[in-house]
Amino acid sequence: MHKRKGLLGILKSLSEVLTGEIVVPEDDKYEETRAIFNAGITKRPAGIVVCKNEQDVIEALRFAKEQQMEISVRGGGHHVAGYALNEGGIMIDLSQMTDVSVDEEKKVVNVQGGATLADIDHETQKYGLAMPTGTVSETGIAGLALSGGFGYLRGKLGLSCDQMIGATLITADGNVLKTSDHENADLFWALRGGGGSFGIVTEFEFQLHEIGPEVLAFDVMYDLKDGQQVFRELNKYLENAPDEVSVNLTIMDLPPEPMLPEFLHYKSVMVVAGMYSGSPDEGKSVVGPLRELAQPIIDNTDVIPYVDLQKKLDPMVPHGQRFLPTSLFFEDLSEEVFEAMMIEKEKAPGPLMFQLWENHGEVNQIDVSYNAFAVRNSKYLLLLDLMYTPEQEEAANQWIHNFYTTFKAQSINGAAYLNGIEADDQITESTYGENYQRLLKVKEKYDPENIFHNNPNIHINAAQDA
Repeated sequence: MHKRKGLLGILKSLSEVLTGEIVVPEDDKYEETRAIFNAGITKRPAGIVVCKNEQDVIEALRFAKEQQMEISVRGGGHHVAGYALNEGGIMIDLSQMTDVSVDEEKKVVNVQGGATLADIDHETQKYGLAMPTGTVSETGIAGLALSGGFGYLRGKLGLSCDQMIGATLITADGNVLKTSDHENADLFWALRGGGGSFGIVTEFEFQLHEIGPEVLAFDVMYDLKDGQQVFRELNKYLENAPDEVSVNLTIMDLPPEPMLPEFLHYKSVMVVAGMYSGSPDEGKSVVGPLRELAQPIIDNTDVIPYVDLQKKLDPMVPHGQRFLPTSLFFEDLSEEVFEAMMIEKEKAPGPLMFQLWENHGEVNQIDVSYNAFAVRNSKYLLLLDLMYTPEQEEAANQWIHNFYTTFKAQSINGAAYLNGIEADDQITESTYGENYQRLLKVKEKYDPENIFHNNPNIHINAAQDA
């Protein structure tokens, strides 16, 4: 108890140099401040520094290093692996640093490290501009862009990290570095897809493009009993699909929600959804075949505001649930492997969000060496999120592990989307492939002590142990 009181006093002393505040477990708002997207992550930091500006980040980092305390960084707090939290250390919370500034003439946006996708879309769409982000509006841009950033614009514009043109970083030694192609270029290369291993990004700069304010969003629900036909016909369509089309397949058992017609309660369905990033009128004929892959149950295809499309999936991934994730990239995906996945799906011990995102166009046309993101040859990205209760935790962990292990052999060397998995060293190294050694050199230069390791970590010992 005396030891805890001493630590509490030291932690509270930090508040004297902050514009923001420090929240400790004894505070009434600790649980609310600690809460992240995945309720299954129960780690409890000794102190949460809620930063208001760059100087707060520097002070929090300095303090944690002086006290030899673990460091984790929260942007949006949306990663399913819960990297924002640590046990007994300092969480540097950027969630109040959400400023978004648009230069309409240059088509550039500057974004603070705690901003969400909704924050960005709200400002950029005032000018009919957008950048590639994700598909859930509550996601933080920092974690998303640092490790990739897959969304509805990937076919036309690539990933979030591909549109990054600058970033401001707090390094492990507390220095503030500007990065771009012309300034600290090695670090800038690593930040674009290489994750959070190199420091704390307090501000990003992204290139914008003319998208919206209204777009054609296709959203067609099929009966899963027709799943093989839908998958087969979709692959035929994708052979000549234009870059303006990006398609997401979602497979789920519908809940008995009052908002759904009773005949859909508990029904297994496949949803073919996505966006056409060109003229909505032009797109209607282009996406027409996606609406006829089999006999639809419901077709909600429509021209809607881009900001509404970006929020459409939010209700499907509610806060406060326990999630276990996994992910794999596939250069090809046969009907036989797809059928095997559907068989395994039926064995899941809890509700499952099963997604296959097709990849073609710009996301795969960028050279592997352009930035740190290395998987540029995938046809499909698999994303699984398994919801579970405390009683199901052991079975859920076993099922997720078995699924990854079973289908790893058909994947691209076990590579995963690092924003959709709790990655170990082997998965991380496999995902970065030929870029991994270059990332190690950047890591050794800017964070040789591996201060920033609560992430899919790039670190020297991993390479030595491999």
